[in-house]
Amino acid sequence: MEEMIKDFESRLYLEGKSDKTIRTYTTSMREYFKWFYDSFGEVEFKKLYRENILEYKNYLKNIKRSPRSGNNLNAKTINAKLSALIRYNELMQGDNIVISKRDLIKVQAEIISPTNITKKEVEEFRQRILQSEGCSAKRNYAIVTIMAYAGLRISEVLNLKKTDINTTASQIRVADGKGEKQRTVIINSKIISAIREYEKSDKVDSEYLFHNSKGKVLNPSTINKVFDDFSADGIHINPHALRHFFCYNALESGAYSINEVSNQAGHTSIKTTMRYLNPNLESIKKKAELL
Repeated sequence: MEEMIKDFESRLYLEGKSDKTIRTYTTSMREYFKWFYDSFGEVEFKKLYRENILEYKNYLKNIKRSPRSGNNLNAKTINAKLSALIRYNELMQGDNIVISKRDLIKVQAEIISPTNITKKEVEEFRQRILQSEGCSAKRNYAIVTIMAYAGLRISEVLNLKKTDINTTASQIRVADGKGEKQRTVIINSKIISAIREYEKSDKVDSEYLFHNSKGKVLNPSTINKVFDDFSADGIHINPHALRHFFCYNALESGAYSINEVSNQAGHTSIKTTMRYLNPNLESIKKKAELL
């Protein structure tokens, strides 16, 4: 089994897939192999069979539970696991295709509700971090400010290098975006001030803008703990919530066009950005009174 996975991994590398994609695919294949041997005992895995694929898909839909919530897997999670099988099938037994994109579960277009955190709550969150005055306060403050007002993903923020930052031009170069696509993000005065003040306090020699005491890239769990520690009671803020806040408010305020938000956030499709165009319930109520 491990030899098959290593072979699959090597072929993905040759295709130029990102490390994250390769990890996702190989993890999904290990899960499939585990299901296979749990189901069929000591029978040796030879190749993918259509019959097995359909049984596995049924297992994912009806039996497998999310380790976090204990609920059934959602369609996106199932499709991610099936996508790994599709690629394995194409690369490892391309002359015998038994699973294709037609086997993916149709996902109803997700409608994103208005952000569940307000600007006031975001500002209070940022201020609590700044006032913590620990050795990492300015660093953490700059990180959450970038997320809230530039819409970067946590992985993008943590992989920023000092050479990616140009506060004079009000720009950040995101060289490690989703799908390894590079983009230029415009930053406002809040972000510029936060970065400059952090840089004044940063005494560690590192290529990364945000780093640990040894100059290495920060672990996402370190920042997730910051969110846990400084979120107010009953208002839990996480990295994705700040990204959501940026996208929705950039459109709702009219500060950015939909194309500008799409570029800032690094959405691969403008359809993703359009999901943030849902009208705010309160604004609908006010407009209804104008009729």
